[in-house]
Amino acid sequence: MSDTPAPQPGTEQTILLQPGTVAEVMTPENRLIYVGKIEKIQNGGVYIRELNDDTLPMVLVNKPVKVRFYQETGNIVLHAKVCGSTIRMWKVDRLQSTFVQEQRAFFRQSISVDIEARCARRAVRSGRAGAQFPCHVLDISAGGILISSPEIFVEGDRLLIDQAPLIMGAPAFSFNCQIRRASEWKKGVNRYGCQFESLSPRDQDRLLQAIFTIQREEIKRRKPR
Repeated sequence: MSDTPAPQPGTEQTILLQPGTVAEVMTPENRLIYVGKIEKIQNGGVYIRELNDDTLPMVLVNKPVKVRFYQETGNIVLHAKVCGSTIRMWKVDRLQSTFVQEQRAFFRQSISVDIEARCARRAVRSGRAGAQFPCHVLDISAGGILISSPEIFVEGDRLLIDQAPLIMGAPAFSFNCQIRRASEWKKGVNRYGCQFESLSPRDQDRLLQAIFTIQREEIKRRKPR
């Protein structure tokens, strides 16, 4: 009989992770709790410190969470349980893989920003070459954007969103995207789910940082004063 101790459940998953990796800690229902970075990995446990050293909410041991880790090779979504905590950092272990389609997904951040978009097909049909159409951003992720507009677009239309002011005081963003879903939202206003196209790694990193900033501000507003 071997005296070698059995590996802890989920230990094999920590091999995929590295200190410094940005992580989103969420409830199992995908509600964001906080954004942090891996401080260290030890004995099958992953220590995730709050990104700005803000105070974290109290948490019960064995609380189930979902964690999305952002890496150069792509994001990884794992289920885990909290096994320790301080006011600045949670330790999670028992990391387990989740569904492939969920690994490919990005956290969507609600936002309310007025923008303008160009659509070549719509401009030709309206007789307004180079026209910019008013839109409103409802949410955004590193992979796409959800907008509303009184204009009539269709699935497959490509939009150029130029100078979108996601964060006050920060450089605006420009996106090329394709409409993947179109539906009527309310009378006279439609919703369009758009996927980004040709977003460079540098621009995606800048967008992620902007989303993290928006998330941090939202978490601060939710905290009791």
